[in-house]
Amino acid sequence: MASFEEILNRKASDIKPPQAYPVGTYHCLVDGPLTPGKSSQKQTDFLQAKFKILSPQGDVDAAAAAEGQVVGKTITNDYYITDTAVWRLKELLVEHLGIEPGEEGTASEKGLKEMVAEAPGTQVLVKLKHELSQDGKRVFHRVESTAHV
Repeated sequence: MASFEEILNRKASDIKPPQAYPVGTYHCLVDGPLTPGKSSQKQTDFLQAKFKILSPQGDVDAAAAAEGQVVGKTITNDYYITDTAVWRLKELLVEHLGIEPGEEGTASEKGLKEMVAEAPGTQVLVKLKHELSQDGKRVFHRVESTAHV
């Protein structure tokens, strides 16, 4: 990682915006704990997952993935914590990461907090799509879906 001083000494012509990762599916690892945050506009609570790319799958342009050196980089996705959106977090944890929720209605049934704590180190397939920035000047990648490995 470049130091503060090294970055400030770069020529303006050498500074480019980051490129969007190629569209398609990536085999990933949940990289560390899900971290809490708030959305910038509505201040909605969320948990952010970081997915470290282990390998691109067959639907990813291999040449573009190699050129962008995507293996080892991370993808983030926010899971909003509201009554109407929390099902997405549950779906990620149970169906896509394979975390056992325990038997319903028993003492072994886990809460979301317990399952979130088990997420780091699990593997998942992450499908990326491209979206245009609001000003129409840039293309960036966004998580379209996740699935069980």
